[in-house]
Amino acid sequence: MKVGKHTLLIDGNYFVFSRLFVLPKPKNGQKLLGDDKQKSQFMRKLSIDFASEMRKLKMFVDDVVLTVDSKSWRKDLYPEAEYKGTRKQSSNVDWTAVYGVYEEFQKILASHGVTVHQIQGAEADDVIFGWSTALNNRGKSCIVWSGDRDLIQLVNYSNTNDAHTIWYYNTRKSLYGYQGFEQDMITSAASEMTNEDMLFNMGGEHMSRDQYQNNILGWVQANKIGITEIDCDEFIFKKILVGDKSDNIPSVVTWQKEMKSGKLRTYSITDKMADTIYTQFIKEFDNFTIDYLFNSEYKDKLADVVYRVVGHSNIGLIKIAIQNNISLMLLHVKTIPDPIQKAIYESIERDWEGALDNIDNVMDMEKILKGTAWLNKEASFGPDAFAGMDIPSEENKSPIKLVGKKTKTEEKPKSKKLF
Repeated sequence: MKVGKHTLLIDGNYFVFSRLFVLPKPKNGQKLLGDDKQKSQFMRKLSIDFASEMRKLKMFVDDVVLTVDSKSWRKDLYPEAEYKGTRKQSSNVDWTAVYGVYEEFQKILASHGVTVHQIQGAEADDVIFGWSTALNNRGKSCIVWSGDRDLIQLVNYSNTNDAHTIWYYNTRKSLYGYQGFEQDMITSAASEMTNEDMLFNMGGEHMSRDQYQNNILGWVQANKIGITEIDCDEFIFKKILVGDKSDNIPSVVTWQKEMKSGKLRTYSITDKMADTIYTQFIKEFDNFTIDYLFNSEYKDKLADVVYRVVGHSNIGLIKIAIQNNISLMLLHVKTIPDPIQKAIYESIERDWEGALDNIDNVMDMEKILKGTAWLNKEASFGPDAFAGMDIPSEENKSPIKLVGKKTKTEEKPKSKKLF
């Protein structure tokens, strides 16, 4: 496996909102980000957290892409699905200020060579899909930085181009890789070379590969990152069956049961049920690949297995629900509309040669904000302006601490640690 410098693909939606809601709540009924002090706190928080990750990843990341949400094509194409219809903006936040600071932050990062991509009609997920596909097709590996588990479906190893995509959730210290990722990381290419070969290939591809592997392993060890290997096809199989409550996408089967109180309770396919369905499908048909989701015969077989395992519906309705969830949840060339893909790839081609001017300039908050009014705004508030915030000191860069508020524990696959 070829391991070289990676491109970091950042889910901007996750990054900005996960930082927003750890800010201290304002007093006296004021809205969050309702004054210049809070706006500056927010800008500082974004800059410090961004710089913190850059310092950790600098040894194996040489380019950064920040992806920004736009109104989703899914809402227009599937209005009956009420995609993300349950999401509501809090009335306690000054959203105009939030987006204003975020747009300023995008411009500041762009001035340092970070590629910022927002495509009309596309979500950040779509843009990340486009970048990971384009990078892997050209033999470049990438790491997706997000807390959105839907993006785990992009984890991949390309046999053709010897490149990969891995998924990183910094707050949980979680890294998801393809099956065999750990073994690849600990296998030395140079160890298979003779002393004579090593003498005449100093600095060559094998030596560089080992160096980057050591850098990744060093990052894993220093930050106590848990590694989970995943079968991407199996992941999306189960995800489509279960649905996604956060995006208002129901499971492919839902049913109601009357409780003793007389109230109706709604049930749906659980992760455990999805495991059972997957096991039964493999037992009957030996294998599953994502291509099966675009084959009518196999979708019929899948609907039949779901019905026999779960019941509570009929095969016809299950088939419709499966197709609906494929359309809304699967990031694939056959699900994203051609005009959206064309816009994404044209934008990627325009910015393909773009790269960080100097990664050192995004590894420190003051360097990120240098030359902007934000540093002056910060200074004008005095030494207590940021009291109570979960912000590390820029002066104490070692050891680096993860910043961010702990979120509600969720069930996830068991992780392994290399050390």
